[in-house]
Amino acid sequence: MVFFPVYNVLKQPDITGYTLIMPSVSVGNVGQLAVDLLINNTSCQKIGLIHHPALLPLVGGNPYSSSSKDVTTSADLHVAPNLSLVFLQIRSPLIKGERLSLLKELCTWIKTVGIKEVVVLASCNAYERWSSDQLFGSQLRYLTSKLPETQLEALRNAGGMELEERTDENGTKHRFLSGAGFVKQFLDTCELPTTALFKFVDEGDNTIDAVALVNYLNAWKTFIKEKDPKWKFPFSWEKMFGEPALPSIY
Repeated sequence: MVFFPVYNVLKQPDITGYTLIMPSVSVGNVGQLAVDLLINNTSCQKIGLIHHPALLPLVGGNPYSSSSKDVTTSADLHVAPNLSLVFLQIRSPLIKGERLSLLKELCTWIKTVGIKEVVVLASCNAYERWSSDQLFGSQLRYLTSKLPETQLEALRNAGGMELEERTDENGTKHRFLSGAGFVKQFLDTCELPTTALFKFVDEGDNTIDAVALVNYLNAWKTFIKEKDPKWKFPFSWEKMFGEPALPSIY
């Protein structure tokens, strides 16, 4: 894995003690949409990009400003110094044969630069819910690894529940993460306190799911102090599904 600083940042910020927030490419792209919301609503600065053979190449215009000449890539890093947050936005799926290599190298890098904890935002297939508890009530779930008890207690009170175990045909209980991408691999790989927040969703317009996930994160971390934050959507969401159909076709 190679980190490339952006050309217009003369001095890289010290991110020791920061929290890294990133998506897992998952059903409905909910984690990626949630990270877009966070970047668009915090005082962020892009500090670089990450390259690895696991990342499919991608380049596009700046999704947060229509007047910017900056580009976005498969994996961009943004920092919000006033909140001690680092955002890694991943915009392309990971190549299966290279995925574990990237996750291991990423875990080594975040430890080297002094990140204190990681939050992964993701989603799971709603059609794979397996108990009545999941069909009703909150659709928000979490999984943690090495999280201190004080933070865990706050997370329990944030509006979601720990993902229930599922019993397979052999009678073995395990955490079933349908459509959640690399969440389980990352939890098993990362040596830092790590939390995965996700929501059961269906494919479609998943912007509301992203808002729910960001509200869940904010209810836990309270980095935005407003009781009911009004999230500003990135301008790039305006044409997410193209123009309305012409009336003349009817």
